[in-house]
This record gives sequence, structure tokens and C-alpha cells, in this order.
Amino acid sequence: MANKLHGPWPLSASRPAAAAELSVRTARIEPRVWKSVLWVVVLSRLFFAELAMLAYIYLPHAWVEAPPGVLPPTAGLAYRVLVQLWSHWDGLWYLSIANHGYRGRATATAFFPLYPALVHLFGGTPLAAVAVSLGAMGVVFWLFFRLAQWELGERPAWYATLALAFFPTAFYINAAYSESLFLALALAALYFGRQGRWWAAAAFGGLATLDSSYGLLLVIPLAWMVWQHRDGSRWPWVALGLIPAGLLAWMAYLVPLFGDPMVFERAQSNWGRHFLWIPVTVVQGLADAWHHAPQALSFSHLFAQGPPSTTPMVFYNALFMLFAVLVCAVSYRYLPRYAWVYSAVALAVPLSYPAEGNPLMSVPRLLLEAFPLFWGVGVLLVRWPAWARRLYFAASLALGALFVALFATAHWVA
Repeated sequence: MANKLHGPWPLSASRPAAAAELSVRTARIEPRVWKSVLWVVVLSRLFFAELAMLAYIYLPHAWVEAPPGVLPPTAGLAYRVLVQLWSHWDGLWYLSIANHGYRGRATATAFFPLYPALVHLFGGTPLAAVAVSLGAMGVVFWLFFRLAQWELGERPAWYATLALAFFPTAFYINAAYSESLFLALALAALYFGRQGRWWAAAAFGGLATLDSSYGLLLVIPLAWMVWQHRDGSRWPWVALGLIPAGLLAWMAYLVPLFGDPMVFERAQSNWGRHFLWIPVTVVQGLADAWHHAPQALSFSHLFAQGPPSTTPMVFYNALFMLFAVLVCAVSYRYLPRYAWVYSAVALAVPLSYPAEGNPLMSVPRLLLEAFPLFWGVGVLLVRWPAWARRLYFAASLALGALFVALFATAHWVA
């Protein structure tokens, strides 16, 4: 089992053989496997799209204010249910930035520039935003399965891909959000790093820091790979300097606009973000979840008309936090160390930087950034009996249906 659950060159070894490294670059995946992965991606997107459309048409909507000129004022129903509904919440910020930039709006700097820049390049419309996300999504699932297969074997990789595709918040991958682009860049960085192509890995890592602050965390797994792969050359370590370059460029851009290179971090205070020790965040989150559990299980509270309320969702935020912590703990013995350490740190970020009054806000979505956790889920699903796998996916589909309905009707954002 130990050999099956580790990659083509052993990360425990100080220096892999050249032939083993070459096998990473040349290994092929059978066409039947790719067809299966493709079907998983297509069916999961149809699942979320169909439920979002039905919810948008038949369920009551909460009030959401869109910035002027962001959304088409006279869009027909087909456009709204197929495209526009995916631009709710943070999607409105990204579209606003794509069309109007950052000048004079310090709060907007909380949203990093690469994704809105690409949306602007393709027209700045909700359709352009969804198209960028969908394009990146294809890269995400290809690289995700590819890396998981290298590290874990085909069967765990298959279940990991299923778990990611049908995860209850996986619809953010095709929404007007930066998640899809970040995952594509982060996976590309690990993909090339796993082959020992350090400059390409660092370049993708640098682009990831222009898309999300989580990009900076890629220094951890790539530095781990360089250290394990050490061959006496200093150039891999020099290449890693490209990773923070994207963030530094973003900070340099902000200086003439706002006179403050860290304005994007201070903008988080608009959502009540602040530092807190992780145990305090967890205790507060669990206490809030217990208090609001009745609302979380009430349809009338979840889909109440009028301004949206985030309080019913604190119960689900706590469930996802507990799920992630459990998977992280159990998967320690199965995942490559670089992947496990990255996922643990990525999970620690929202737990140490909670929102005022809703300490676990965004945790269900931000688990996507800690994507190696899904490799751990894949390994666990392989080891579980068939009835446990069916139960897991039944729960995942049920929560996914609920969450995408809440998102489509503007009642909730993770």
C-alpha cells in the first residue's frame, strides 16, 4: 500500500533516479479513464446548473444590490438562469473591477487582479466571467486527476475527482469567482514542480499570487519538493523567488493608487476579518452553530425574502470545518507530505482570520483552495465499504443541491 499511495519518484528519498523522474513526464492515462473523468466533469456541472436554474425560477429571492452597469438591465430569462445568476455576491465585485478598475475604491482591492483582468480582456460581461471560469475548470480537473494518479494510484484519483466535482460548493468553480483560475494555476505549479521543472512551477505560482493570497502558500509545497529533490544546484531555490513576485507586483501597483501597498489586507476589515487564535475561532464557531442550528434546518429561514441573512449558515460552516479537520487528520498517513502540509496551512488561514460575528464564514468555499484534502477524501473512499461511499455521496449531493439553490437565489455566499 505504501508504494501505491506515493508518487512516481519517492518524496522520502533525497535524490530520485532520472529514469523515475522521466516516468512522471511520459506516463500515459488510458482513453477510457479520460472519458470517465470528462463525464464526471460534465455531469457535475449539469447537476449544479439544472438545480440553480430551477431554484432561480421557482424559489423566493433575497435582495442583492448590483453595482451600476455591471449586469445587463434587460437580460432575458434564459440569460439570467444560464449566465447571470452565477455572478451573484463576489462575482459582482469581479465584474465591477473588470469594467471600472480599482481607482477610488479601496474595498475592491480585497479581490486580486488577475481574474478580473482576464474577464475584462474577454469583454467584461457575466458571460465572459463564466467563460474564463469554465476554461480554467477544464485545466483544473485534468491536472487534479493527473497529479492524484501519480501520487495515489488510479482508483483513489478517481474517487478524489468525484469528491471534488460533486463537493457541495464545487459550483464556485464555474461561477464568476476566482476559485477556478486559482486552482488551475496552483495545480499547474505542483504539476511542473513534481517533474522538477522549477522555473515553470514558480512562474505559475507567481501568477497564482496575482489571483489569490493563497498563492503565496505554494512556496511551502514547492520548497518541500526542491529540498527532497536536491541535486546541489541553487537554481531551483532561485526560481522559487518568482512566487512572491506576483504579489509584490500587485502591491507596487497599489502604491500610486492608494499610497498603501497593503491596502488589500486592510480592506478585509470591511468583512470584519481579524486575527484570532485557531482554538478560539473553532470554539466560537461551534457555539454559534449550536445556537443557530434550528434556523439552519428551517426552509423558511434559509429562503426568507428580503435582505439575506448569513446566520442560518453558521451551522453548515461548522459542519464543513469539522469535516475538513477530520479529513486532514486522517489523511496524514496517506498523502505526500508536500500536499498534506499545504492543505493543513490552507485550512488554518480562514480559521486564524475569522469574520466578526461569523467566525467560520467562507470555510465551505475556501476548502477548495485546500484542494489536496480531496486527495485524502479519495483515499478514504477507496478504503471505506460501498455503503459508506454511497452515504457520503448522497450527503454531498443533498448539500450541493441546497447550497446552489441558496446561491442562485442570493440567500447565501460561502
